[in-house]
Amino acid sequence: MKSPEGFEKDEIKKYLNSIGAWHFSPFMAGFGKTGIPDIICCILGAFWGIEVKREGKGPTQLQLLRIVEIKKAGGQATWGTASKVVMEIERWRARQLEIQTIE
Repeated sequence: MKSPEGFEKDEIKKYLNSIGAWHFSPFMAGFGKTGIPDIICCILGAFWGIEVKREGKGPTQLQLLRIVEIKKAGGQATWGTASKVVMEIERWRARQLEIQTIE
């Protein structure tokens, strides 16, 4: 049985596919770095980390730390429900496409 968060992940992945983003979901199984975002992707050449949450839930302190680390390294990172994540990425993409048009 799929968790509520699983439905959110599916919606985000569907959206990422629709915009041609490369993405994967890491499966740590007790190995690797803890707190890694649920979805790692590349959108318009930018690294993204996406921590998926169901409505009313927030990231742990460790997950927030990983988001900060990604941003400090020059990547993009966000967390939230599918609707929140899609809205943030769409805003970011619109800005990037404007910049590309100006250049």
